[in-house]
Amino acid sequence: MGFLKIFLSLLLNATSSLLLIYCIMSWFVPPDFPLRQWVDGFMNQLLDPIRKIMPNFGMFDFSPIVLMVILQLLQRVVNRL
Repeated sequence: MGFLKIFLSLLLNATSSLLLIYCIMSWFVPPDFPLRQWVDGFMNQLLDPIRKIMPNFGMFDFSPIVLMVILQLLQRVVNRL
């Protein structure tokens, strides 16, 4: 159980860090930059289902905030194992 807990915790932390990088890169890095394309491709797989459920708020995209909350809740569940 210890290995699984550590693995899940690292996976959730890495995803949270990548989400933060995704948000920062969306402001400052051009869309055709190869690293941004890779990060966008990975994160959009997680964000698209949330975007389909959430209502449209115009130019504001709150799906990264929702995903961060979900990741933090999952981290708490893993920590209690």
